Amino acid sequence: DPDQTITYIYAVYCLTTGARDAHNPPRNPIAERRMAPPRLHPLLLLLVWSATAASRRQHHGRQQYLDEFSGLGDGEGTPLLRRHNDEEEAAPIDALSRDRDATPMFMSHGGLGDRLEAERRDADLDFSHTRHSLDMDRGVPVEFTHEDSKFPEEGSGEAERQDSLVVDTNKGKVRGVTLTASTGKLVDAWLGIPYAQKPIALPLYIALSLPLSPGSLRFRHPRPVDRWDANGEIHNATKMPNSCVQIIDTVFGDFSGAEVWNPNTPLSEDCLYINVVAPKPRPKSAAVMILVSEENIILVSMQYRLASLGFLYFDSSEVPGNAGMFDQLMALQWIHDNIHNFGGNPNNVTLFGESAGAVAVSLHLLSPLSRNLFSQAIMQSGSPTVPWGIISREESVLRGLRLAEAVNCPHNKTEIHLVIECLKTKNATDLVYNEWGTLGICEFPFVPLIDGAFLDETPHKSLAAKNFKKTNILMGSNTEEGYYFILYYLTELFRKEENVYVTREEFLQGVRELNPYVNNVARQAIIFEYTDWLNPDDPIKNRDALDKMVGDYHFTCNVNEFAHRYAETGNNVYMYYFKYRSANNPWPSWTGVMHADEINYVFGEPLNPGMNYLPQEVELSRRMMKYWANFAKTGNPSMSEDGTWTATYWPVHTAYGREFLTLDVNSTETGRGPRLKQCAFWKKYLPQLISATRECILPYFRGYLLLFGVLGDHTTSHQGGMEERDSLGQYFLQFFIKINIVFI
Repeated sequence: DPDQTITYIYAVYCLTTGARDAHNPPRNPIAERRMAPPRLHPLLLLLVWSATAASRRQHHGRQQYLDEFSGLGDGEGTPLLRRHNDEEEAAPIDALSRDRDATPMFMSHGGLGDRLEAERRDADLDFSHTRHSLDMDRGVPVEFTHEDSKFPEEGSGEAERQDSLVVDTNKGKVRGVTLTASTGKLVDAWLGIPYAQKPIALPLYIALSLPLSPGSLRFRHPRPVDRWDANGEIHNATKMPNSCVQIIDTVFGDFSGAEVWNPNTPLSEDCLYINVVAPKPRPKSAAVMILVSEENIILVSMQYRLASLGFLYFDSSEVPGNAGMFDQLMALQWIHDNIHNFGGNPNNVTLFGESAGAVAVSLHLLSPLSRNLFSQAIMQSGSPTVPWGIISREESVLRGLRLAEAVNCPHNKTEIHLVIECLKTKNATDLVYNEWGTLGICEFPFVPLIDGAFLDETPHKSLAAKNFKKTNILMGSNTEEGYYFILYYLTELFRKEENVYVTREEFLQGVRELNPYVNNVARQAIIFEYTDWLNPDDPIKNRDALDKMVGDYHFTCNVNEFAHRYAETGNNVYMYYFKYRSANNPWPSWTGVMHADEINYVFGEPLNPGMNYLPQEVELSRRMMKYWANFAKTGNPSMSEDGTWTATYWPVHTAYGREFLTLDVNSTETGRGPRLKQCAFWKKYLPQLISATRECILPYFRGYLLLFGVLGDHTTSHQGGMEERDSLGQYFLQFFIKINIVFI
């Protein structure tokens, strides 16, 4: 039944420069103290994504962007993107969903002050990642081998009849390759299918003489690729495509725990490609998901521009911002139009992402342009309300000017056209390696915007107004989300070695450095909340408190908030809390279950015999893969497509109960939260405290200033000694402000 199958588009959005996520730290001295990325899957090229931003674009409406897209069309007069109507939304297929008439789904997978407001079923397809897993000469992962090494001669009818790997798309035919997974399973793969024109840069003298040349597409929204079959050509989709330009993590040298996240194909601006992997024999109208071939799953991964190349903004048609999000949108449209030719169901797609990738997925839930292209969503360790996901248009322009200055381009705000012309001529690598300045932890230079086209309003406003896609979601976080980022940000204090301890003074200094945008009152409140007052000098508890502080604020509490908002509207929400640390984890033992540690279990890496995982770890991976596959097919992680249930029941997360399921090798317990008290601190108490101190301190400050100004004048005219009197006045002024703060 085609209505019971899914297309699972997977996109692990690695954090990188300019789109800087948790995962690809910069190399320059100022930014050396930042972070690194999630594990790259061998067969798919994982998406590298920029943290999302929100700010209102007031001068250019959505229709302008739609006109630009639809005017290009698909070469046959068909608009490329359509503004959806509410009735057109692809709805969840969850058997428990209130939308009984829903069409099936699509599936796919990274400053506080003002921002605060189970079962075993063998899965015989494993795309697990290993270091240096890609044979760069062939462009195929080492764990996979060519089953068919010879291709029929291109363009011949006999070749097409003999070659079952030739598939039609709306731009021409593509030829794939059969690969063998490490488990022995055969799969058909089409690697590097272009979905957009190459947004590459050209020398200035060429770009200026050819205004519509590919070079003029740098920073612009994508344009659909031209047909390639004018003379009967077949596109060879047999090698992994280039990775989009990004910073390579070298902070810890060749340390496997960090190096494993780096791209495994060459970096290039020519990177807008899609990869499709299907079980062999190929199913018809099958579920398209990652890893589990028994589930009739097809994998689709897409690449898009990151960093300044994908998210630079100058309020100009040449640099409109959100280019990376529109890349994703064009890729989703391509999948919707073509996946049926690969054995997938275009009406059954679930978006899936991790970290900044989860933020990207959540933005598609909010975007009016994306809602008709998928049905459900999975978000791991991320939501649209993360504090690092939003900057204003004004701030984005300033960062763009700083980048221009760093690469020796004009950087005057009144001469933006000169800035743009110069930036278009610069080497792409030079751009991404000069993006980083003195940003705080988890801050990324170039992120999406509220442009009036892809997004209408900030995520907080959308959630408050319930202006989002009503559907099923699955999301969660890990127990030690903060350590990964702290290791890159506080490198001197948190060394990559065992036996790291934090004194009380180091804890206080850490709170100051990790919360640079709050006033002292708020900072003292944070210290109070995260101090173990029975053991305030305990170096282990102080160390772990910094992890929880960063993890709660930047990840866990935002996941909780988004899940709660969705549950309030009656959507089916499933929450998890991942608690297992792999025995072969190369990071120091005190780092616990870090950000992104769940990814290899969702990928099925433990199923690879060569990775030497423990039997209980293999079982956990199978269980998690089953949950993810069930959710993709039925909208319920506990219920299989045939109506059977898993051994462990995953409760629905309600607005009242806030239930979650623990994912661990020896535990399937359920709980409420997680970390509700700490999240109430960040989301409720601290914003009110900051607001109250601003409202109360400033009026008193003005009054005292006037009082002591008069006192200073009086004492000076009658007694002299102005310096002493003014100093005395300042002393009392500070004293009364402190009293005021105390009573607040």
